[in-house]
Amino acid sequence: MSWKKNKNFNTRQKKAVWKRRLICVALIFCGVCLLLLPVQLKIWKLKNDLKNYQRQEQELLAKRKEIIKQIDYYSSDAYVEERAREELGLVKPGEVPIRDAVPGRVQIPDQNAVIGD
Repeated sequence: MSWKKNKNFNTRQKKAVWKRRLICVALIFCGVCLLLLPVQLKIWKLKNDLKNYQRQEQELLAKRKEIIKQIDYYSSDAYVEERAREELGLVKPGEVPIRDAVPGRVQIPDQNAVIGD
């Protein structure tokens, strides 16, 4: 009988040792997870920031293209001529300007306008 009791005791001891090892491994794993959690949270935050900055970069590049187009247009001869015609009332030699009549208002002819050839 003592042999059977000794065998059961050894089996129980082995199970207890394995339980302790499993608990130790679980505690170590939880500790490592707790240590790595703040690092992982920072990584996720940085990735989110990176996406936001990339989106902003795309928006700024599109805005830059639009501004470059406006600069090209405003520095073109066509724009200068358009502004001269609209704001200053200038005409090319030989042109007769045609303006819309405003009801109830007399318009004085421009000095630049050619009257009858």
